[in-house]
Amino acid sequence: MADSPRPPAPAEPRLAVVVVNYDGWPDVLGLAGRLACEPEFLSGACRVAVVDNASPSPAPDAEVLRSPGLRLVMRPDNGGFAAGVNAGWRACRAPWLLLLNPDVDVEPGLLARILARIDAYEARLEGPPGVVGYALRNEDGTPQGSVGVFPGLLRSLREQFAPRRSRKYVPERRLRAGRADWVTGACLLIDGRLMAEAGGFDEEFFLYHEEVAFCRVAADLGYAVEYDPAVAVVHRKPLQDRAISPKMRVVIRHSKLLYFRKHLPRPQFLALSAIVTLEAAVRGAWAAIRGRDAERGAWREVAATARELRRGGGPLGREVIERAERATAEARWPGPGPNRTRATRARPAPRR
Repeated sequence: MADSPRPPAPAEPRLAVVVVNYDGWPDVLGLAGRLACEPEFLSGACRVAVVDNASPSPAPDAEVLRSPGLRLVMRPDNGGFAAGVNAGWRACRAPWLLLLNPDVDVEPGLLARILARIDAYEARLEGPPGVVGYALRNEDGTPQGSVGVFPGLLRSLREQFAPRRSRKYVPERRLRAGRADWVTGACLLIDGRLMAEAGGFDEEFFLYHEEVAFCRVAADLGYAVEYDPAVAVVHRKPLQDRAISPKMRVVIRHSKLLYFRKHLPRPQFLALSAIVTLEAAVRGAWAAIRGRDAERGAWREVAATARELRRGGGPLGREVIERAERATAEARWPGPGPNRTRATRARPAPRR
C-alpha cells in the first residue's frame, strides 16, 4: 500500500509578536483572539508570546491561550515592561519582533501588512531599519503621539509647560515617514539582529523611557530608527490620557533620571537631578498641606531616588515599583468617579 502523503512542514516563523501583560487579561484575550485568526498565524509564519508580569489575577482558562503557535510565559515577578519584552523574545525567537500593547485594537490583515512592510524593508539596498514605529490612532480616529526627539535638559524643561498629550511627541503636522529619534512601544517592529546585539531591552528601566533608551542604543549601534504610517492601529489607553497615581510619579521620575544618567553628559544629569529634587520638595510640601499622604510619600521617594542615583546607586528594575508602593502604602490614590475617596489624616470622632 502506498504511503500516505505527509502533511507539509510548518513554516519557520518570520515574525514573533510579543504582548506584555499586567492584570489586563480581558484586553489580552481580545488581542490574542484576533491575532490567532490571522492566516499568517495559522500558517506558522507568525508566532505570539503573551508574557504575564505576575498579575494579581490568575490567567483565565481560555482556549485562545492554548492555541498552537501561542506561548504563554508566566513570569514569577513584575520586572517591568523591558523584562517582559525580553522574556517574550527569548521564548519566541524569529528574524523580526513586533511589540503590541494589550490595549491595541488591530484590524484583520495586520500581520499580512506587517510582513509586506518587512519585505519592502529587506529589499532596500541599504538594508532594513533596526526599529520601526507604526502610526497610532485614538478611538475617534484622530492621530495619537508616537514619535519623539531624544530628551535633553532644555527640551525636558520646555515640556513641563506643554499639554500632556503633546509633551513628548513631534506634532502631527511635522510628522513624516522616515528617520526618527525614537518611537513608542505600543506597536513597534524590531530587527532580531538588533535585539541580539543590544542584548534586549534595558531591564534597569521598570516602565517608561525604555523604548527611548532602546532607540538610542540602536542608533549608537548604527541601526536606523524609522516611523512608518503605512500601518496604523488604535491605542485605547495611552498614558497621557490617564490620571497618574502617586506611585507612577515615582516610576516616571526615576525613568527620566536613569535615562539622563545613562545616555547624556553628567552635567545634564546632575542639573536634572537638582531640578527634580527641588520639585519633590515643593510638591511634597504642598501635598502635606492638603493632607495628601500618598502624594507626600511619593515625592519623598522621588527625592531619595534622585539623591541615590546622583551618588551612583539607586533603585533599578523591580525595586523601583516596590519602593514606590511602600512609600504610598498608607493612603489610597483618589481615582476618577463619583465614589472616589481622598486620603486624609484621621480625625477624632465628634463629641456627643
